[in-house]
Amino acid sequence: MTRKRCVSFCLIFSLFFISGCWDSSEVNNLAIELAWGIDKAPNKKVMISAQAIIPSNISGSQGSSAGGANKEKPYFVVSSDGMNTLDAVQRMQTKLSRKVFRGHRRVIVIGESMARQGIKEVFDTYTRDPNLKLRTDIFIVRGSTAKEFLKIPYPLETIPGLGVLGEFNQVGTLMEMGLLNFLLAATSEGACPIVPSVAIGMNSSSQDKEKQKDPSNAEGFRIAGPGILNKDLKLVGFLNVEEGRSMRWVAGNLNKLTISAAIPQENGNVSIDVNKLGNKIQPVIQGDKLKFVITLKGQGAIRENNTNLDLTQTKNITILQNALKKQIEDNALRTITKVQKKYGTDVFGFSDALRRKNLPFWKSIRKNWVTEFREAEISVNAELTVRQMGVTGPSLHLNPTEIEK
Repeated sequence: MTRKRCVSFCLIFSLFFISGCWDSSEVNNLAIELAWGIDKAPNKKVMISAQAIIPSNISGSQGSSAGGANKEKPYFVVSSDGMNTLDAVQRMQTKLSRKVFRGHRRVIVIGESMARQGIKEVFDTYTRDPNLKLRTDIFIVRGSTAKEFLKIPYPLETIPGLGVLGEFNQVGTLMEMGLLNFLLAATSEGACPIVPSVAIGMNSSSQDKEKQKDPSNAEGFRIAGPGILNKDLKLVGFLNVEEGRSMRWVAGNLNKLTISAAIPQENGNVSIDVNKLGNKIQPVIQGDKLKFVITLKGQGAIRENNTNLDLTQTKNITILQNALKKQIEDNALRTITKVQKKYGTDVFGFSDALRRKNLPFWKSIRKNWVTEFREAEISVNAELTVRQMGVTGPSLHLNPTEIEK
């Protein structure tokens, strides 16, 4: 027998002794977890909650509300506390007949109280676990706990925890604020991380606020704007949804949005869908003064025109462009100023832009970056181009005598 045939025979023969992955677990022996919650617990402990699927109930819930009448929920929520995350997980495991499997986790939610206390210590295990995806999304539950959030049904999704991903995508983000992006911002020398927040209930009315006190009466949830964290990874405050969009545009993490602006001289307003968004952060050093010039670029199509202007006329397009540009500049500058003066946290990436342009200068001020950031002069310039105006020039409901050419 030739050497080649001998080797081939040995390889084939060895297949009879291979039974598969020796350390694998059967799916039937796993509790597949898709959403994960972190809360503050008494006595300096941490509360961990998991939203796990019930496979036998999923097929009967497709295309219907997970919490609909006469329907068994295709998920359940289990919680436990401990001195740290792994201790809490170990205690949680005693309540389950199957081993918790984290490989399919899509969402981590953090209760507001926990976020304000600080999450630096509880996140160590998330950087060490090989089963955890670094693209897992993180959210802060505004005004409530992660445990209560995971119990809330969501009308459009079989597994409620996944509904928040779809909502966040509708905000127009270029990328999810995944665990990887969070850790990169947390370890940056000057930048601070932001975490999108979600609030229980579909609207912000007083009725919804009452439901937040008793979340069992609520249904659904909504994106509520980003939470601002400092370098100690403690939540210091929130922006609203509009400010969050401006912040993401300045930081370069936005790919679409709709802008509405009043046209005072025309006693009307206009709305535009903007895409092809761009940004530029230009540091300017003048002596010992630091200045940042922000340029925001975008192209869009007019989607609503509640003025008498005929948009087939170039001069009228210019009027609308100028009003929309001013709206963009005012919103962005107001957001930057709020973050500067109220929170003092660089969530825009100004420090990264400065380091790229002038490393020696950055090294000379990096120890005092919080002060430098607060005192930096900011200017914003918007470059907006209207590419389309819809299928008509003037509004169709106007009489010919009302149209302004």
